[in-house]
Amino acid sequence: HETPFLLEDGQTVARLVYEPLTAKPSRLYGDQGSHYQRQGLKLSKHFQRWTANL
Repeated sequence: HETPFLLEDGQTVARLVYEPLTAKPSRLYGDQGSHYQRQGLKLSKHFQRWTANL
């Protein structure tokens, strides 16, 4: 997939479709004690923290 392309302002890059549940879940995501709960924001490994040189 090495085809070059250019993103333009206002261009759609993804579309999400939400489907209704057929039944109520037995447990909600936040009630499961996931390790991802309350971890905060973090940059992807592909980025470095930016510091402004003023």
